[in-house]
Amino acid sequence: MKFSDIDFSAISRMMDSMSDEEKDRLNNMAQEMMDNMKNEQESEQEEDMYSFYGINEEDYKDVPGIVLDQMEAASDLEVYYEDVKDEDFSASVLFLSKAVLNMLRHYHFSIYKSVLEISKFSNPNMTTVYDFLYPLMNDETIQKLCDEGFGESSMWIEHRSMLQQIYTALNRAEYDFINYETLQEIKSILFDKNGLLNITKLI
Repeated sequence: MKFSDIDFSAISRMMDSMSDEEKDRLNNMAQEMMDNMKNEQESEQEEDMYSFYGINEEDYKDVPGIVLDQMEAASDLEVYYEDVKDEDFSASVLFLSKAVLNMLRHYHFSIYKSVLEISKFSNPNMTTVYDFLYPLMNDETIQKLCDEGFGESSMWIEHRSMLQQIYTALNRAEYDFINYETLQEIKSILFDKNGLLNITKLI
């Protein structure tokens, strides 16, 4: 059926013949259909992001919403440029770095402030990836964290390596060029090797 084939006058007459109760019921049905379509579209978008990274949505159900938003922004940008593999993918790395930083602020800030007693850790919103990385360059710091019951030494060393790679990529994204292959390496570190989720396992 074409749009021009619709008899709007017949529809109008039918609506006029309905009682107010019938009109309300029809309007409610239409609104429910629209709401269901919107919810399905939003659900498909979320599933697309999890499928894009090859991760399980259930594993990320407790991750802060801002982190998920930044992951989605990174994936959207990559998809936008995916047909041009020689494009600069710095923007995606910046968003993934923000996701890491917000995970650190959410899960590790209190540890750095209370256990390590680092004076500059007074406001989580003022911290950077490097602020969380630098103390871990000292093995004694890692040992202190382990002695206080926060994770194992091998986990912190792996975490430190992840932060070093994120910090390096972040600097390149800000001042240089990120190719497609480098972006895939960062995604592998964060998602295939669970670098992002492992942040939660150290507290």
